[in-house]
Amino acid sequence: MLLKLNNQDVHSSEVMGADTVKLCEMQGFSPRLDNKRQSRVEANVYGFKAEFAVARLLGVDPPTVNVVSDGGVDLWFEQVSIDVKFNNAEFGSLIFDSMDKFKSRIAILVGKTADPTVMRVNGWIDRKRFEAGCYQKDFGYGVRLVMDHDDLLAIEELWRVLMEYRFK
Repeated sequence: MLLKLNNQDVHSSEVMGADTVKLCEMQGFSPRLDNKRQSRVEANVYGFKAEFAVARLLGVDPPTVNVVSDGGVDLWFEQVSIDVKFNNAEFGSLIFDSMDKFKSRIAILVGKTADPTVMRVNGWIDRKRFEAGCYQKDFGYGVRLVMDHDDLLAIEELWRVLMEYRFK
């Protein structure tokens, strides 16, 4: 599913991405980034764009800047915690460093498109299904847990699940 961000969300993402990096620098540590093709600010901006896209899709509160950590939770749908994962590939993979890093009830994968104002929501998965269906891959900086985008559940299915949760 393709989602176009409004100008306010694009602007907020740019400011929040830069603010996050500046806060890290002010605390005396470098924000982590193992990607030579992208600045830390740009990576954070796209992460916030992904979070805004999912927030608008689900009608939940938009993302916020977290000084220390978000604790593995980006958004909330009532009592359901959501981790929004961004991938620079439009149809990339959902990646976690370990199962301990999958803190939310569900994860939603968002990919980058050729249009910087459009995000592709690839799908979602809950923690239990991810653990059962992921595979291990070493990207050159240690083994990670991976699930390909086509193994995720359709985002339309998430809407049904969340509505059942809300009204049960």
